[in-house]
Amino acid sequence: MDFTYLNVETHYAMNGSNIRIQDLIEKAKTFGFSSLAIADPKMYGVLKFYEACIKNNIKPLIGQEILLEGIQQEKRNKVLVYALNNEGYQNLLTLSSIMASDSVVSLSQLKHLNSGILGIYITNNSELFSYFSSNQKNAFLEVIDSLNNHFKDYFISVSQSHDLNHFFETRQKLIYADKISYLNEQDQEVTNVLKQIFNKNIDDLFDQENGTYYKPYIPENHVYKNALENIDWLIHQANVSIDFSKTYLPSYKHNKKVSSKEYLDALVYKGLEKRLQGKKVNKKIYLERVQYELSVIDTMGYNDYFLIVWDFVKYARSKEYLVGPGRGSAAASLVSYCLGITSVDSIEYDLVFERFLNPERITLPDIDMDLPDDKRDDIILYVKEFYGKDHVASICTFGTFLMKSAIRDTARVLQIDGILIEEVIQYLTPYNSIKTALIESSEIKNMMQQSEPANQLILIASQIEGLNKHVSTHAAGIIVSAEELTKHTAVQPGLLQMHQTQFEASDLEHIGMLKIDFLGLRNLSSIDNIVRMINQNEKTHLDIYKVPLDDQLTYQLLQRVDTTGVFQLESPGMRSLIRQMQMKDFEDIVTVLALFRPGPMENIPGYIKRRFGEETVSYPHPLLEEVLKSTHGIIIFQEQIVKIASLFAGYSLGEADLLRRAVSKKQQEVLNKERENFVNKATKMGRELKVSNEIYDYIVKFANYGFNRAHSVAYAMVSYWMAYLKANYPKYFISVLTSSVIGSETQMRNYIFEANKLGVKILPPSVNLSTMIFEPEDQNLRYPLLGIKNVGVNNANSLLEIRNNKPFTSFIDFVSRTHTDLNKRVIESLIKAGALDEFGLNKKTMLLKLEEVINYTMLGSFIQEKQFTLNQLEEYGFEELKELEKSVLGYNLTVNPLSEFTEYIAQHKLQKPSDLSIDQLGKQVRIIGTLSSMRKIKTKNDKYMAFVTIQDEFSQLDGVVFPNVFLEHEVILQKNKVYLFMVKIEERNTNLQLVVEKIHLLSK
Repeated sequence: MDFTYLNVETHYAMNGSNIRIQDLIEKAKTFGFSSLAIADPKMYGVLKFYEACIKNNIKPLIGQEILLEGIQQEKRNKVLVYALNNEGYQNLLTLSSIMASDSVVSLSQLKHLNSGILGIYITNNSELFSYFSSNQKNAFLEVIDSLNNHFKDYFISVSQSHDLNHFFETRQKLIYADKISYLNEQDQEVTNVLKQIFNKNIDDLFDQENGTYYKPYIPENHVYKNALENIDWLIHQANVSIDFSKTYLPSYKHNKKVSSKEYLDALVYKGLEKRLQGKKVNKKIYLERVQYELSVIDTMGYNDYFLIVWDFVKYARSKEYLVGPGRGSAAASLVSYCLGITSVDSIEYDLVFERFLNPERITLPDIDMDLPDDKRDDIILYVKEFYGKDHVASICTFGTFLMKSAIRDTARVLQIDGILIEEVIQYLTPYNSIKTALIESSEIKNMMQQSEPANQLILIASQIEGLNKHVSTHAAGIIVSAEELTKHTAVQPGLLQMHQTQFEASDLEHIGMLKIDFLGLRNLSSIDNIVRMINQNEKTHLDIYKVPLDDQLTYQLLQRVDTTGVFQLESPGMRSLIRQMQMKDFEDIVTVLALFRPGPMENIPGYIKRRFGEETVSYPHPLLEEVLKSTHGIIIFQEQIVKIASLFAGYSLGEADLLRRAVSKKQQEVLNKERENFVNKATKMGRELKVSNEIYDYIVKFANYGFNRAHSVAYAMVSYWMAYLKANYPKYFISVLTSSVIGSETQMRNYIFEANKLGVKILPPSVNLSTMIFEPEDQNLRYPLLGIKNVGVNNANSLLEIRNNKPFTSFIDFVSRTHTDLNKRVIESLIKAGALDEFGLNKKTMLLKLEEVINYTMLGSFIQEKQFTLNQLEEYGFEELKELEKSVLGYNLTVNPLSEFTEYIAQHKLQKPSDLSIDQLGKQVRIIGTLSSMRKIKTKNDKYMAFVTIQDEFSQLDGVVFPNVFLEHEVILQKNKVYLFMVKIEERNTNLQLVVEKIHLLSK
């Protein structure tokens, strides 16, 4: 007789179970079980469970726990539903979706969806006994009648703790369904902690309903023979088969009386004609490539897929949204280019279509779309409306307990002292997991031996780490289904009033569902906003897709490494590479994006030497020069591997891409097999055996280092667009970038420094001129209202609405018109920021007289403004004004500490941080600047030193004060004070760094 535990809850339940699916499989194999069942509250882990069971030759039983209304109104009516066949599995997907939405399944819904499912009515330890040992027998018989009416097959759970043999009429329906919610007997404490983390009720945690552990099957421990026979019956009756070989691509809905193939072909050829208009190219090459791609797309059955993507891209373009030029291997498709899905000419940039869609390897095409992050939701909603709510869904993803969250959450339940928590985390941080630290860290071992709370905390957290913690939404993925989603996946309420799948992305792709990634890219939003501002203010028609890719101002900017704010080109390491490259053309941008990746980075020194003739370029075979000349004999792109295999050994491009994929895995058996195949093919091409092996070794060497050229070209376009806009329209570039980081003092300050470097002055805020953004004003930018602390969106909107009627003419006029909409604190912040300076009163007068002015304005028309006079008070001192401005802006914009030292700077011919350049490396110079930050640390020699930031009104530089200098000057070092520094100029991560050698405090 076969046996399995039916009511098993995995960590996908996220309510206290610590059972991982693979661990469950291993435990079942240890116990000799030939079948396994799970019954989580949702279907999250079902596909992984099913696949793991099949792989291990174990029969999977798929169940779910639901709440059923109407059997007993005062009870929760917990029922397990199990799929007996594929129809039952379909019904489970729907029931799970109902539960996720409504928290309960109605009897009418159950009756409609009961085919192919078996129900198990869950009782607690005493419920069934109490029905038959008291006057409630009739009530229980009503339960049975209801189950009879709504399930074709059902059982009633029972435990061995009560003797019900004398109730003959129920014995045939009994079954064992004790809840299993932790794996091993010793895991009880872990489950207890988990339940509390998930805020579950922990009263009587470990009774039958709340769970026990997964134990061996001992027949004599089970009282009711019928219950065992019913489990055996269920095991043999449940036969669900999930097919992973099919794909379920939806059809594109169009009104044309033609096939999808004919419609796609017509669109592509029309698009090709438009793309080639005015270009001096060999049209025959383009036509042949398009014909080939269309034939592959048709043979693989993907005509509708391309039409689906084309349609929502067309919608985005119709709304004048900036669609990214491409992403990933999709940019290698000329068909995508002709359809407007990408903006990359795959022939011009020598891209390999088979890297995207390989006729030798049948997989779903993968077109990921980059969209402005503020327009992404609108495009997704268009797709939802076009195909219907029940056919489009976002995708769930699972957040897990990471090392620190496992520690902190466990500590909260165990009420561990905060100091101990931080000490544990400090010792764990160098390791990738708690379990690794338990093996490798002597500090952790010592701590656990010396402290029982630490021992308990670390052991429990180590078992919680990696378990599912919460469900969230996939950052980009959207499912589009031909049939209703519940034919393939259970769903739950998601964002944007859409469904969200209960299966994660990898599961959905495995069962053949179409996933399209809609990625929101903030840089595209920035580019879009910059271009709109340029066209509006400059009365031009700049089309970012058509900007010349040989603009000299752009390459001058790149040669200066002036890449702050430029997509993909900002990081210190990337700046270092750009400086070494001295970029001259678009291909250089493509190259640096491919080189600056883990793996390919190892090729940077050799590439730079060859680029500048410091190292001889050689090729393993003359044929390879054609492929590798542009990258100085080094394989940088994956496409180069494909072309080498094709040219040298006669591989088709599809076969060559399979070779590239195979050897990149570095499995010796695969490498040997592929070598034999490569050499055989090369021999048939008349190649020498020795050379063939050398070139194969060359391919293997670079297989891990090659980067997808199609992606690199597409993203290089975005980088170039931003560099072009910064070089040619710096005012608008800085306006949009700085406006996008309002609220972050550090980022705003950095961009304001960047504006000063570009010759764009940031004008002080003004209640008459400032808006929500850094507003262009002549060649300058006006500081925004939202950049002032305490002035929120609602306050700014109110001010602008009042101002729209007419400008403010005086301080009294401003207060009288705004004080009912803006509270006193907001008006004080505006004063401190300098936004009311234009009215001719100093800050001290406005701040101290504000209450008086508010009282005056409340008198209405009884007193005329000319009858009310404000006597100008003596203004605050410089230090006070500096602190007032800094308190509401976060830094000093107009009240600059160095302004008091203008004559001193000129007299002594001093430099400021913004005056220093890369040409001064290694030199000692005297500079004047404000000490804006200081971080004091202790060295290994037990001495103190400091990392400092020195700034002027235009720039800031980092510096280091070594122990001997720090000891001498520590007593005078204070943030925001002005100093004369003697520094040596060095370079660190492509940025200037100052080594401070002498310090003198300046005072006025």
